[in-house]
Amino acid sequence: MAEKKVDTVAKTEEPRRGRGRPRVANKKKQYTLTMRPDMYSVAQQEAERRGISFSALIANALVEYLDRK
Repeated sequence: MAEKKVDTVAKTEEPRRGRGRPRVANKKKQYTLTMRPDMYSVAQQEAERRGISFSALIANALVEYLDRK
């Protein structure tokens, strides 16, 4: 009878998941960017106007710049 109970418990347990966030295929890396405060202010305002993050604005601008070369 004890064996039946163990089997029932084993069937209801969910598989264990790994700890932390799942791995991302296109992982991004963080970098430090140095710029004049007035440029940062204008870029931050533009990002807010577009509804995107500052990081996304800079990444998009860099992609556009590199595509033109």
